Amino acid sequence: MESKQSSRVLVFTVIALLTIVVTVITASVWFAGTVEPGTLIFFDDDLSDSALGWMIAAPILMLTAILVAFVLAGTGVMVVGALAMAVVATIVAVVFTLLMVFLPFALFIAVPILAIVGLVKLVSKPA
Repeated sequence: MESKQSSRVLVFTVIALLTIVVTVITASVWFAGTVEPGTLIFFDDDLSDSALGWMIAAPILMLTAILVAFVLAGTGVMVVGALAMAVVATIVAVVFTLLMVFLPFALFIAVPILAIVGLVKLVSKPA
């Protein structure tokens, strides 16, 4: 069982390293061939066209991208929570508004009905 776990870790590590190497080589070739290359400067040396410079920068850029993804996901969760609270507050406000709008009509209908019921009870009560 231990060998399966270690082989999985090894395969994942090799694939991750190959991905980083391919990304580095692609970035160095791409930025070397453009008119306005991306600048990757270390100690006043432009390493934009070297794979070594991108080997240094690629993990930093990937970690930055992962951090930005986490921050944006957290921001999205907070926005969804705020929108959910706003929707609930809006629904409660609409329900109370509708109740307040229909209250005069209910009183207008209920007062005569209650008067008639009271009159019927008063008349039907034996003396």
